[in-house]
Amino acid sequence: MQRHLYLFALLWMTTSLSAQMPDLRFFKEVEMRIDTSVFRWTEHQLQWQGESYLGFNYREETPVVEFRFFPIGRSVIENVTLLPSGDFELVDSIRLVNDDHYRFKVHFKSITNLDFLQLPLEVTSIYARQPYLLEFRLFPWTRTQVSFQSPVEELFIGEERVFELQTNNLDNIREQLNWSKKGEIPYRITKKDGRLLLHLLPDAVGMRLLSATFETRKPYLDSLRMPHYALPPLERDFTVKPAKLGFLKVRPGQFVLNDDIRGKGIEVELDYDAGLELEKTYRMEAQERPGGALVAELFTRSILGNGKLLCWLRLYDYHRRNKGYLYIKDGDFARFITNMDIMPEMKIDQISLQREGQSWKPGNQVYPGERVGIRIEGQELNRGSFRFEGLKQVEQDTIASTAEAQVFWARIPQDIIQQQVQIFNHDQPTGRALQIREYDRPRALDFITLQYGDEEVGLNAADRLLFVEENMDDILLSFHPGRIDSGMLHGPQHLKVEVEIRDQRNQLVDQRELPGFVVCPSPKSPRASFYKEQQCQTFDMSLNKFLRKKIYTLDLWSTIRVTIRHDEDHYGRGKGYSHTSEFVLYRSSSFDIDVSFPAGLVIKRLNEPGFGNLGGISMAMIAQFSFYKDKKINTPKPYKFGAGFLAFNAFNFSENNTNRDVGLVALASLYPIKTKYSSRLSFPLFAGGGYFLSEQKWFLLFGPGIRVRL
Repeated sequence: MQRHLYLFALLWMTTSLSAQMPDLRFFKEVEMRIDTSVFRWTEHQLQWQGESYLGFNYREETPVVEFRFFPIGRSVIENVTLLPSGDFELVDSIRLVNDDHYRFKVHFKSITNLDFLQLPLEVTSIYARQPYLLEFRLFPWTRTQVSFQSPVEELFIGEERVFELQTNNLDNIREQLNWSKKGEIPYRITKKDGRLLLHLLPDAVGMRLLSATFETRKPYLDSLRMPHYALPPLERDFTVKPAKLGFLKVRPGQFVLNDDIRGKGIEVELDYDAGLELEKTYRMEAQERPGGALVAELFTRSILGNGKLLCWLRLYDYHRRNKGYLYIKDGDFARFITNMDIMPEMKIDQISLQREGQSWKPGNQVYPGERVGIRIEGQELNRGSFRFEGLKQVEQDTIASTAEAQVFWARIPQDIIQQQVQIFNHDQPTGRALQIREYDRPRALDFITLQYGDEEVGLNAADRLLFVEENMDDILLSFHPGRIDSGMLHGPQHLKVEVEIRDQRNQLVDQRELPGFVVCPSPKSPRASFYKEQQCQTFDMSLNKFLRKKIYTLDLWSTIRVTIRHDEDHYGRGKGYSHTSEFVLYRSSSFDIDVSFPAGLVIKRLNEPGFGNLGGISMAMIAQFSFYKDKKINTPKPYKFGAGFLAFNAFNFSENNTNRDVGLVALASLYPIKTKYSSRLSFPLFAGGGYFLSEQKWFLLFGPGIRVRL
């Protein structure tokens, strides 16, 4: 009694501790050993976005890490299992060390590129019917450094310069493909051939301060242990000088070229210079020397009140700022330089999806609760700012994202309401959407139990021979819909049942395939209102209802085979689960009448010296008990016990036969030679004793015989 009170107290402590450590429940401490450092849950716990994490510092991308989980009470836990994950590989399996803690090792994949890092543990408790899924969340952080060691101190206005930066963790730096104008010098950050590149494009002369901020995939912690996903700004002074050719800035600086505006005038503003003539057309080419391809035409119109020049700009070809300047030419002579982006129209061609352990496949169908990679493919997509309606956990993979493809990883909420997830670009619908589909996959048949008499057994336990003593009335299939969508979503289950009955001679008595039926998840499932199945099995199913030969009429040693499987017509051949259970109606013993013919019996009359002569052929009629082997179908043990009558020397008809007599006997018979059940002849050995009625003497006997089964 004290032991149970102690265990309940431990569970109460688990509940009270859940306010501080909501994810541990069964454990009082967790240790993580990485490199030479040790991180403990009670010391290094972090709170981030309303969740608790074990924060740890890492320096190696693919470390081998040892975990130690210290249980609150060992006797409460039956088993701990680490579930498989795409984030790590199990190196050493879980072991209970000295009844004190559970220890295991894992080999993490590239930590910097892992999102939502966690250890999925399945804990089985003696007080819970279902295992508890513990998602132990990890919060990796690292110290990333970026330095700028170029001796260059001068820049020219309108000229893009590219510098290589030094960093200790290139993978942790996010690219910034668009120009940032937060400081005095516009900049952007790219990666190429394993190098970190800083692009500068000054737009004003004088002493200018570069202030570049680097965003990271994994944060660092400040002195208050608060995570930061942006490094301290990298600052440096540059002297910006005028361009060698006069640089004239075009406003706006970005244009989208399509068939509708190709060759048509676009109204722009251009920096004024006295060297430009009004009412004149200038060529724009991508090279200074003569003979370049025409990129655009500039027609000067008038001088504005703000000192700018109003022009018509006609576009003919694409151009990127990072490809070099555009030269404003009078004929073939370059007069000024400028720069701008002339880009194709942003267009989405298709959407591809990637699930864990699979490759990218075109499609847009996603399922509630899953984590999926989303790749938007097309052109000029780096100018977009995409948002997914109704999705909160969305993170862009900036390393894999390019102008031709934007990659995101998203978690689809289990309780998502809409049937489509619209994709927006800058709050404008793109006309593309993710289609929400409900799961329609087979679940292990642990939501079905078999009821017979007062017993109820799950299919896993029933996947073997079940011996039922004497008779049973019926077998009921009982369903537990609450288990179908527990842990993972599966959707309605399409099932079929086959029943086969054989008698004690293994001859077929009845065989039925029940009509297919559907078991739907519980109304408490987050997707219950979205399942469209109407004809759901909601009550226990009686097998007697479908059988010609009712179960309660079956003879002893009959076998009932019940096969429950998923419907292959619905899920496809070879898919789904199947369980077969066999029930055997047995008895441990039986009572019957045997007629046997002992011969050559040795009779020892009590109170007489010596043994008498061997007896001739006698006849015995015995009421006896037979016994059966445990867990064997209709297999008797090789001995019987009984009592009855013995007609000694009954078939000796000679005139000098003086030993003929009838006795009351108690016999034990041994059957050393195994015979078939259908055989009516057997050859036992007899031993026992009795009382001759004529001689009125007690006797003992032993000898062989022939048994005839009636």
